Amino acid sequence: MSDKVRETSSKAAMKELKEEYLRMLEESFQNTAEIKKGDVVEAPIVSISEQYLILNLGGKFDAYAEIGDFSDEKGVLHYKVGDNIKGYVVDQNDQGFVVGKSLTKQYVDKQSILDAYEKKIPVQGKIYSPTKGGFNVDILGARAFCPVSQVSLHPVEDTAQFIGKTMDFLVIECSENCRRLVVSHRQLAELLEKETKAAALENLQVGSTVKGTVMRMTSFGAFVELGGIEGLMHVSEISWQHVVKPQDELKIGQEMDVKILEIKGDKIALSRKALMENPFTLALAELHEGDTISCRILRLHNFGAFAELRPGVEGLIPVSEMSRNRNISHPREVLKEGALVEVQILRIDEDTRKISLSLKALQEDPWDKIDELVQLEQPFEGTVESSTNFGIFVTITDGVTGLLPRSRVRKTDNFKTGDKTTLMVTAIDKENHRITLDYTDRTADEVIEPRSRFEEHAPREQRSGGGDSSYRGDRGSSPRKGGGRGRSDEEWRKYANQKAAPSEDNPFKDL
Repeated sequence: MSDKVRETSSKAAMKELKEEYLRMLEESFQNTAEIKKGDVVEAPIVSISEQYLILNLGGKFDAYAEIGDFSDEKGVLHYKVGDNIKGYVVDQNDQGFVVGKSLTKQYVDKQSILDAYEKKIPVQGKIYSPTKGGFNVDILGARAFCPVSQVSLHPVEDTAQFIGKTMDFLVIECSENCRRLVVSHRQLAELLEKETKAAALENLQVGSTVKGTVMRMTSFGAFVELGGIEGLMHVSEISWQHVVKPQDELKIGQEMDVKILEIKGDKIALSRKALMENPFTLALAELHEGDTISCRILRLHNFGAFAELRPGVEGLIPVSEMSRNRNISHPREVLKEGALVEVQILRIDEDTRKISLSLKALQEDPWDKIDELVQLEQPFEGTVESSTNFGIFVTITDGVTGLLPRSRVRKTDNFKTGDKTTLMVTAIDKENHRITLDYTDRTADEVIEPRSRFEEHAPREQRSGGGDSSYRGDRGSSPRKGGGRGRSDEEWRKYANQKAAPSEDNPFKDL
């Protein structure tokens, strides 16, 4: 190829490059010309000096922003070269566009305030005094009013903390001549919070494990900050152990790993417990039905007491399993929270993770030596346990109760709970644990009125005072004195085997 041909080819290439450069320059001028004061821009940082951030808007002029405008409350800048910054074009001069988070006095006139109102551009203001219902605020050299409800995202108790504070505001009301200005920091904070939450939610997924910081606590749980958005960790999700107050386990500012259980809109449910090994699974290898174990009483309820068998593993002692020797109406009669007791494991339900316990199972059964405790036709002084439609239940000795049938109660007698009375045992049914009582001075010719079907023998659950005494009824009338025959054995079993319906608030009612 000749030198002339090479020269011609080189000139053509240079011409093409020059034309491409001019075309791109013209486009940049056009792009720049489209940017005007008040526009929202998002641009990358190309350099950082001591005072300014230099931004690239892609046009003829660079943009710059003051470092202090984009620093946090402590003056720390969290941006670096290459990061994008979002702000407003607040001015244009020979050096380029000025980008800020809000309008300031340096770049303002009356028209700027109107523009800020119409275009929702944040403006910088300083709260200088309180006034009725809010604060007086210096907005770009003009006086504005900020209602107390609009100065913060959260309810304000101490208004004095805002006096002298410089903040960004949105102009929410503006008269034509700008003489009446109403501003709100809250609405601006809500917009920023919404953007921050939306950005944070994009990085969160149900089932993932994230790091969080405890920000505040309530009676029902702890709010954990997840980098721009808060999630709630319910008190039941803090630990496998029973937690009464979050403050017992957590501290403000504490960092921890949490699992995301659920996301509904901007509401996030968190759990620390889900990241811990379930102690119930571990306990199954050590605990078995029939075992005797020492445990600590945690909580008392009307239906029973919860006891801690292992850290994070609880069992229930139903009120009916607390004593053989007395009727228990509430666990507080025999137990205290924090007390250590020996119990027997009655049942372990692996599916529902419930364990049923018994104090009574470890106590001596008085019916094992009933012949030593009770003698037929021998007078004894007992205590009236309760009076029902079926008759009078009387404690003979600890754990042994007999029934004076209603048909045998003299009309002149009025038995009350706690009364002392002298009676005698006329029948003992060892198999079904039933004892029948009668007066010691009943004469042979004293008439006993016929009994109705349900009169004499009540199922124990229908006795006032409840409890789990040994009485289950009696087999019939006294073999010594007169009177009608009692029920058949089948009828006795029917009522002896009846069980009271458990309380609806008993979480172990299925046991």
